[in-house]
Amino acid sequence: MEYRKLISFGKSSFVVSLPKPWVDKHKLKKGDIIHFDENDNNLVLMPKQFEKKEEEKEIIINVDGKPLNRIRRELIPSYINNFKTIILIGKELKDKAKYIEPLVQNLIALEIMEQTSNKIVAKDFLNMNDISINNLIRKMDVITRSMVEDCLNMFNEDNYENINYRDKDVNRLSYLIFRAVNYGLENQTHMVNQFKMNSRELLNYHLLAFHIEIIADEARRVARHMREVKLNKNQQKIFIDLLRDSKQNYLDTMKSFYTNNSNLAHSIGERKKDIMKKCDDFHLRNCKITKIAELVTRFKRLVVTVHKTGRLVYEWP
Repeated sequence: MEYRKLISFGKSSFVVSLPKPWVDKHKLKKGDIIHFDENDNNLVLMPKQFEKKEEEKEIIINVDGKPLNRIRRELIPSYINNFKTIILIGKELKDKAKYIEPLVQNLIALEIMEQTSNKIVAKDFLNMNDISINNLIRKMDVITRSMVEDCLNMFNEDNYENINYRDKDVNRLSYLIFRAVNYGLENQTHMVNQFKMNSRELLNYHLLAFHIEIIADEARRVARHMREVKLNKNQQKIFIDLLRDSKQNYLDTMKSFYTNNSNLAHSIGERKKDIMKKCDDFHLRNCKITKIAELVTRFKRLVVTVHKTGRLVYEWP
């Protein structure tokens, strides 16, 4: 961070000098026009007609000698870090391709353009300048709401496969949001100019997407354990009531985020204590039932993550 002294210029103006590295980076010269944009308490400067061309980054991933999970852990961060071309190579590729191809296809706008027995070339066709993080968050939210809603019917209708499918959609959107946040942090003038979003808000959205993705994961796991555990009608009703309370907490959490309502977010924290106590009582009364511990553990993690999501509203205002 640099500091510059404000200088009085005439009777009605003030002047501050621009850092030479910034001027050189944008190839500015004497007489060029600088655009000013006010964002809350910040003043954003950018060259007139500012439009940064996306860097065509490329990465090569060698798959030889690596377990499939390691390949996945290299592929997804490459996508999140905005590599436009991802090349996978190796003698073992022909045997691992059937696993790698679905991974590539599961990443939004990443397509396989070339494939041989020892090489896969995937290219990204997404224009990051057009990506709205807010719209992506709302899509994640809608899908996650539907997953939690379907959990309420799991004792009557086995919706697990459908819930599992939608969880993959949430994952895809979360990867794209993480990618958009990275892009925004590297192109902050663009984010402020087009979406009125500063770096603090970008980080807040990153955390929000991270938490929603966990909530969706836990909803899927709760659904899986619900179809495995054997509960009588009364036990089922008690658990469904707990799940319904947690669903309302999630809905109110997202409402508090969209409306920046810190009072609503605080109330969710108070309700969480009551849900957790009821959940512990439920577990204690039914602790001898097979799979009940797994069900309760996943449910409690869902409740806790909803609470953490609400904290973003009053801890990151």
